[in-house]
Amino acid sequence: MIDTKMIAWIGGGLLAFFLFVFVYVIQVRIKKWNDESISPLPLESFLSISSYISALIGLTIMFTGVLETFTFSPINSLISSLVLSFSTGIPMWGVVKGLLREVESGDLKEIVPGKF
Repeated sequence: MIDTKMIAWIGGGLLAFFLFVFVYVIQVRIKKWNDESISPLPLESFLSISSYISALIGLTIMFTGVLETFTFSPINSLISSLVLSFSTGIPMWGVVKGLLREVESGDLKEIVPGKF
């Protein structure tokens, strides 16, 4: 049987790898926007969606392993991890989409802490 710490490490590795792929996709889209004026939107290409969902799956596996380390049952760990991963991952997809919309329109604003 696989140790729960190993599950967490595997999930963390998947998370890191697929987030690097997702960031690379975004970086290429922004570079194409700067060089050739090709719109960074729509974000819904196969590579961007599959890498982002794979990163969320990696996050779910990592959280499941961590919660199992703290003696949660496997089913409760998986359910909690799914809820946590997707409740934070879905809003972040909207944030990235909003950022690319701002890049495309040219009104990218500086983020100043404490100022809304």
